[in-house]
Amino acid sequence: MMESRLDWSSAYVVPTELCFRPTSAGSLLVDNGRPGYSVEISRGHVNLLLPFARVQIAEEAYQRAAGRWKIDRESFGLLLELWIANGLLRSAASQPYATTRLAVFAGAMEEYLASPARRFPLRSHFALQRPTVFFPGLETREIHDQRRFPWVTMLEDSFSLIQAEFEALLDSTDFSRVHDSFTSTGEWAAAYLWVFGEQVEDTCRSCPRTTQLLSSIPGVAQFGTTLFSALGHHSHIAPHYGYTNAKLRCQLPLRVPQGCRLKVGDREVEQREGRCILFDDSFLHSAWNDSPEPRFVLLFDFFHPDLTPDEIQYLAQFAAERKLAKPYLAQAAAGEKAGWVRS
Repeated sequence: MMESRLDWSSAYVVPTELCFRPTSAGSLLVDNGRPGYSVEISRGHVNLLLPFARVQIAEEAYQRAAGRWKIDRESFGLLLELWIANGLLRSAASQPYATTRLAVFAGAMEEYLASPARRFPLRSHFALQRPTVFFPGLETREIHDQRRFPWVTMLEDSFSLIQAEFEALLDSTDFSRVHDSFTSTGEWAAAYLWVFGEQVEDTCRSCPRTTQLLSSIPGVAQFGTTLFSALGHHSHIAPHYGYTNAKLRCQLPLRVPQGCRLKVGDREVEQREGRCILFDDSFLHSAWNDSPEPRFVLLFDFFHPDLTPDEIQYLAQFAAERKLAKPYLAQAAAGEKAGWVRS
């Protein structure tokens, strides 16, 4: 057996010279440009290696991995020893910062866009998490802890202001029906503020203080969707997956009658007016309104907090170049207006 070179108190990082190429099976092929060097990381170990794209102390990396992936310390240590021996990890003292995770994702995106099948090569290990585009190496859970996001308190403290602007919006703005494919029964309608970096000026102009508050939250105006969501009486939003796990979603209930439910993955979440719910909409999720009245919430997406500035810049630029906002805005402009919202 090889002699261990692992020091649990030392920091390690993936060397910058390594090149990663995702396979269709979800594993990673690694090479360093030298003839004869090639290592394959199995799909089950990809998410254990990728956090080392940033400097990680071995012991702290294990504590995080154990909570997310249920691996024991001995097995994790053996993996690190193997990766150190094969040149996949190096002491951070002699290695500069690496952005390997972004390189892996960018490579997968290129493969995805070039493939006629349009099946993203990287996938989650969680059965109920199936986004169109999966970003590897991020903390994964259905519901996120609000304490990690200091702006939640600011938003909840401003609930009365947001609710007042929303009530005024109902009298001045027509909500557009969301495509029927999203509802198994009843109706769903929306009034957008931002869509993948594109501002809907009329809605934002009608809610200036709400717009100002949301603009102060990192990523809200850059990626994903921000909208007032109206779910009709006796309506059900069919189970569906969000676009990517690189963003999280916040729901602020504005008017929620009895008989409303939200389910994310296997978890059913209580909706309370004025209390934020932070969840990962790349998990299978759905919502019900079994009451005789409409249900209204403010929804907005924001970047996953584990993302680096380089990764955020890549995603924002990708959204702009691929015009991800176009289908949402086109549907809202052409869609039937939901008169039941205002009544």
